[in-house]
Amino acid sequence: MLVKNRIKKHQEFQEVIAKGELVRAKFFTFYVLENRLGYTRIGISVPKKSGNAVIRNKIKRQIRAMCAHNTDYSKSIDLVMIIKKAYNPENFAEIEQDIKEIFKK
Repeated sequence: MLVKNRIKKHQEFQEVIAKGELVRAKFFTFYVLENRLGYTRIGISVPKKSGNAVIRNKIKRQIRAMCAHNTDYSKSIDLVMIIKKAYNPENFAEIEQDIKEIFKK
């Protein structure tokens, strides 16, 4: 996933969460909001309850890899993914299937 396709600023996260549409999944909570940039941006938030910094960064790397394969970046949307505590980095295939189903919607 390219750097231009990431949401990093706190203000942008808050805007998508406040104005975006909520979609819930088994391992994630998604907020989706249209943008005017002409490409998709994705923000990933992993709570501290998920583990220490090493675990949280591993989760983010996995999510970015899954998004790179399953996302259509030509759409003009902002997507914020909040990872639930039930997420387990070892269940890669099951989680990727969950992401595919959400992205189809």
